[in-house]
Amino acid sequence: MPGAISQIQMLYNAEEDRILFRVNSTDQLEFRFWITRRFSGLLLKVLKQHREKDPDVMTQSTPEAKEALASFKQEKAMGQADFSQKFAEQDHQRPLGDEPRLAFKLNYAINDGNLQLGIHPKDGQGISLVLNQDLNATLTQLLLSAQKKAGWNLPEAQPLAVAATNRVIN
Repeated sequence: MPGAISQIQMLYNAEEDRILFRVNSTDQLEFRFWITRRFSGLLLKVLKQHREKDPDVMTQSTPEAKEALASFKQEKAMGQADFSQKFAEQDHQRPLGDEPRLAFKLNYAINDGNLQLGIHPKDGQGISLVLNQDLNATLTQLLLSAQKKAGWNLPEAQPLAVAATNRVIN
């Protein structure tokens, strides 16, 4: 994605039984993906793994301290996020087309505390996002909220057992 993230939206669509994931960039581009139940579970796992790799959390000596600091940071990020602002329904350019693409492949790496996240359809171009811990918290909250509206009842994902830093999931 060429510009920085301006807005993110996740809305459950009952007719499609999918979540519509929309991202606007600061350079007036909009990207749209359908997120399935399966893909949302994968995405939650990756987001959780990134939160657990937060250097501040990792340096805590006990599991209780790690959990407390992670919760504090999550609450702080949620307090700074602006959920009251409506998603801009402007006539942005849509490089991937007007119709949402079905999210199929998830690439990710955690480097320098940031999550480099790639969301791609089965064929064709996708998007690459860079998320810091605050954006991760916001995206996680939006995804959990959409899943709740969907009634998917997915448990918050456990971390992946990963040895490598670059992963592809599909």
